[in-house]
Amino acid sequence: MIVIAIFTFLGKMVWDNWIQVRDASFSLQPFPFILSTLLFAFSYFIQIWAWYFITLKLDIALSFKKTLEGWLYSQLGKYVPGKVWILLGRFTFYQSQGKSKKAISIALYFETITIIMAAGIISFVALIFFKEGRLFLSGTTFGWVIFLLIVALIVLHPQVLQKIFNWILIQFKKEPISLSLSYSDILWVLMICILSWIIGGIGFYLFVQSVFSVSPSHILFLTGALAFSSTLGLIALFAPSGLGVREGVLVYLLSYLMPGSVAVVISVLTRIWITLIEIGLIGMIYLLGRFTKTPEKRVQDV
Repeated sequence: MIVIAIFTFLGKMVWDNWIQVRDASFSLQPFPFILSTLLFAFSYFIQIWAWYFITLKLDIALSFKKTLEGWLYSQLGKYVPGKVWILLGRFTFYQSQGKSKKAISIALYFETITIIMAAGIISFVALIFFKEGRLFLSGTTFGWVIFLLIVALIVLHPQVLQKIFNWILIQFKKEPISLSLSYSDILWVLMICILSWIIGGIGFYLFVQSVFSVSPSHILFLTGALAFSSTLGLIALFAPSGLGVREGVLVYLLSYLMPGSVAVVISVLTRIWITLIEIGLIGMIYLLGRFTKTPEKRVQDV
């Protein structure tokens, strides 16, 4: 119902301001569009690199091809209500490869928290350097943001996490664990996630630029807007793939750069663009798996 309400509101905004949409200078510039798609797709591989690094440190790493399969196939879980499916899909995949359940759970925790924290850092920096964004950081808001970032950095520390996990395991009468990840490893993963958001943000800027003219000075703000809206969509458990939530937040932020009705069109086009990229990557890894099978495996499939 919430998703329907959001899209109804956005649709009404376009309807009431149709003249703005009609008169907007929309166009399709092939080169920026192609470059944006390649950059955004590349940002996924950077994120997969972060995941692979985590699994390597926790001794549950698979071959890079298998890692690609497990990570990309699990993204299909985003399109089902309840974000647990994206985690459960990867958990099941790695468990089927004989990997430790505890280690898989820890890896998924670290990946999720570093992605969210990286998005928070990017969003925070973007708002600082965007003059209208200072409205968000007035009063006590700035202090709360700093406080949450410090708390997140503390929670990321392996010793803190180990105590939390072991306390939970003891409650369920399970054996305690010892984490093989160092704090520097976690910070390195965080840097990789930040890089992924930056590359994806540049790709997003080029995509917007390919259909509607936006000043290059807004690259950082657009990167932060994408990171912030995507993260809220990620934690909105009721919305498959953040449907409606990401669009609503993105429209609000883009409205600082363009008319609100135009921002609605851009946000919907962004949803379609990102979805097609994800489908393309999943299709690519599926075809790669099909064409790289051994002759014995092909015979078994027949």
